[in-house]
Amino acid sequence: MGQLIVNAPRWLLLATLAYAPWAYGATRQWAIVGLNYLLGAMLGLWLVSYLLRQGWPSVHPVLAVSALGLAAQAWFMVINAKYDYDNARHEFIPLTPLLSWAPGSLHRSLSATKAIQLSAILAAVCVVCDLARSAVWRKRLLLTLALTGTSVVLLGLAQRLSNASSVFWGPENMGKTFFATYRYHANAGAFMNLVWPIVAGFVVLAFLRGSALWKKILWTMALVLCLAGVIANTSRAAGALGFLSAALWVGWLTCQLVRGRLEGFTGASVVVTALLVVVLVVAVAALAGLDTTLKRWGQFDREVTDQNGRLLVARVCLDMIPVAGWWGFGPGTFETTFPYFTQAFGNKLDGRWLYAHQDYLQTLIEWGYIGACCWAVLVFGAVFYSLFRALRRRRHRHHDPHQRQRDRERLSPSARVTHFALLVALAGVLLHALVDFPLQIASIQLYVAVVLGLLWGSQHWLGE
Repeated sequence: MGQLIVNAPRWLLLATLAYAPWAYGATRQWAIVGLNYLLGAMLGLWLVSYLLRQGWPSVHPVLAVSALGLAAQAWFMVINAKYDYDNARHEFIPLTPLLSWAPGSLHRSLSATKAIQLSAILAAVCVVCDLARSAVWRKRLLLTLALTGTSVVLLGLAQRLSNASSVFWGPENMGKTFFATYRYHANAGAFMNLVWPIVAGFVVLAFLRGSALWKKILWTMALVLCLAGVIANTSRAAGALGFLSAALWVGWLTCQLVRGRLEGFTGASVVVTALLVVVLVVAVAALAGLDTTLKRWGQFDREVTDQNGRLLVARVCLDMIPVAGWWGFGPGTFETTFPYFTQAFGNKLDGRWLYAHQDYLQTLIEWGYIGACCWAVLVFGAVFYSLFRALRRRRHRHHDPHQRQRDRERLSPSARVTHFALLVALAGVLLHALVDFPLQIASIQLYVAVVLGLLWGSQHWLGE
């Protein structure tokens, strides 16, 4: 019974990781509500398990403080909201805040929705950080990310091969920019670039550990499909970042081979395998619509002008940030506040802009300087902390050359591969956020939360 209580939130987390991408990427409101319920139940079971065991979870204090700070800011902005907004009449509705001198949201209902969603995501980061203590559950988490991601890519490739006009079971025409369960191809591309480095990690580990041939073949084919999906997907940013991530993998593997850290690998075997993967990726991508991707790249030079919509939006955002100030306009308020800053651009920015297509600028607008700093600590702090854990052994200097060699090899090859895979996965989505809005999508937020939780919990699996 005790083990059931302990494992219940863990299994629920795995189920949630499988649910989010398949529920239209958690981009529909009903899917986000379902995701919030699942993560809320997971958090409740996790807390109950520790209450019954009378113990404390293993959550890094910096992570705990930044997560609590962000949740506190979000909910204070909701409780102390200055306005709500009538979307039908396009006007602000004044409210009576608890503290008139303190900051508050300019759109209470939107901020409340976003506060619930982000509180659930922040809880997931903390739960994963605690879960990182268990090697078994770390592997299960990574397997769930890799297998779910590959299954979503398979759906997208099947759609491309069959010229589908929507998700197969969906009645609506989703236009020309959908891929798999995502209605916007750039978000699908960001999701794939978040997943395939983890699949690549399993490929390397399968060869490194001398796994059965069928495992090597299956993981290699999963990698081929994921990379082909990135290419067949018509998002240029996703394609460019996929190429960059692949180059990082090639460079890192070469470095590890030169240093003799990948026993069982030879230069010839790596080159042959890499060439085979490239040929298969190009072949699958060609069948799944590579020509469409190439046509979009051919339009690139005509779209990069000073009148490009996204560049104009970025200029508006830079005007909004000083007005948003230290605390921002409130979580989720970009779509409400943005139109009131576009008068200088006339009809060049017509339509409804839900996102800034630049997550960092949108974060500064909605969260202000204080909230943006907390987000930076939570995200980039995980990267620097894990690098510190991995490189810590270099601080110790010994006169004995044999001892120095043991220090250099203290980090296991498995941990080294996993760490690099997580860093590349996170780097892909963080770079994509410079030109789009992947970090506003709930399913991608959840997968990033898992990566961040594993990095914050790296004291349990990286070199001591």
